[in-house]
Amino acid sequence: MKNPNVKHIIIGGDPGGFSLKNAIRDHLIEEGYDITDVDYDAPIFFQDVAKKVAQGVQSQKFDRGIAICGTGMGVSIICNKHKGIYAALCESVYQARRARQVNNTNVLCLGGFIVGEEMGRIMADAWLEQEHMSGLSPNVAKIVEHEFDQLVEFEKTVFE
Repeated sequence: MKNPNVKHIIIGGDPGGFSLKNAIRDHLIEEGYDITDVDYDAPIFFQDVAKKVAQGVQSQKFDRGIAICGTGMGVSIICNKHKGIYAALCESVYQARRARQVNNTNVLCLGGFIVGEEMGRIMADAWLEQEHMSGLSPNVAKIVEHEFDQLVEFEKTVFE
């Protein structure tokens, strides 16, 4: 089910994640999302993928981003170096859903060597469909209620 609060997505994949990126991109286009692909014709280095996806989300021109490399680790590390970017490396549908639901991530990182195309499509859907704090039990919601706000405040001390 397409999330009405998410319209514009930026996506990219290095050589290890290019086919997974293409599969997810094509699926999301079919689902009606507005997709910007940072490396449509040919894969670029994971550093450049991460930087372009992170900067796109930072600019607020995109609601969320998806960055893919061979393991997902490289793009995750680089995306998280950007202020206001909360990137999660996920290897399961459960992780993808919880990354958004609990941790309020705005970039999903995947590994093309780790995640198959069909699983990648399902994970992207699960992540995009979620809103922060939606569907949590009252006990869990109470625990995480202010964690994201505290993270944002901490980030101010690190980047400023």
